[in-house]
Amino acid sequence: MRISRRVVGDVALLVLVNTMWAAQYAAYKTATARMGPVTVSTWAFLIAAVTLLPFLARERRASSAAGGSASPPDGPEGPDRPDRQVRQSPWTIRNLADFLVLGILGLVPASVLLAWGTDRSTASNAALIYLTIPIITALLASVMVHEKMTAVRWASLVVALAGVLILSDFDWRHLGLASGKYAFANFLILLACASSSFYNVFCKKLLGRFTPFEVLVYGYLCAVIASVPLLVWVEPFRWSEVQTYNAATWIALLVLSVVSWGLAMVLWMYLLTRLDVSQASVSVYLLPFLGVLISSLTLRERITSTMILGGAVTLVGTILVTSTETTSES
Repeated sequence: MRISRRVVGDVALLVLVNTMWAAQYAAYKTATARMGPVTVSTWAFLIAAVTLLPFLARERRASSAAGGSASPPDGPEGPDRPDRQVRQSPWTIRNLADFLVLGILGLVPASVLLAWGTDRSTASNAALIYLTIPIITALLASVMVHEKMTAVRWASLVVALAGVLILSDFDWRHLGLASGKYAFANFLILLACASSSFYNVFCKKLLGRFTPFEVLVYGYLCAVIASVPLLVWVEPFRWSEVQTYNAATWIALLVLSVVSWGLAMVLWMYLLTRLDVSQASVSVYLLPFLGVLISSLTLRERITSTMILGGAVTLVGTILVTSTETTSES
């Protein structure tokens, strides 16, 4: 099997994106020591939007200077669609509704419910349930954007999943997934995974009409707006508490917003213009291995040969789905 330069580039970017996502776990743990999950999410979305806003403004200025408006990359709906010659304003009722749906169903639950569920369940339960994301993504993609789940894609998903299970070495006797003690918490984690999958697939749809910067900035701003009622009634926010944030808290928020929700998501959106979402989502199984690798480098935690084997098998699954399969639009 010959691996093209494009495949090498795509796999390298997928590894880089998941490495930046893996950094959010330590950052989130640090930030929640000073504030609740809703507050952390709201800060992350707000700072990420403000960080990306200058790039969006520059993109719009450049397109205006060129005599047109910003155009999304050639993606699932093709470069020759008639309506791509005239860009719609993002502030139509339809577009506003789409971005509110993205924020309310795809961003806020994925962050807040995961935090609430993980806090009330066990790390092992959360890690195992998190493995459902590529599977849920594949199912949603087949329904929402009509992606074809071929035998090769399912095989790649199974290979990558096997790698994670080798890496994680779960103690199946003590997981307690069906335990009444953790049932509600585990359900919250599953809802968060479904929300994350919905976000990935819905973004793929929006990329047919908007640029990656538009999808990210408008989605984050809508998520901030959607979080306001939660900050009033569920987790009341007080400005006086901001004064208690130390340097570690602000660094954690910057890592979450600028790295995980900022640069990583810009690269992810770019990859979604080149790959089907079901292809790209297989790489999510690299997260556990990359998290272990980062811990071994920063915290000097021990990394075993079994962990390396699991990471290698997962990487093989990622390479398989990107090198042997074309996108559904090809």
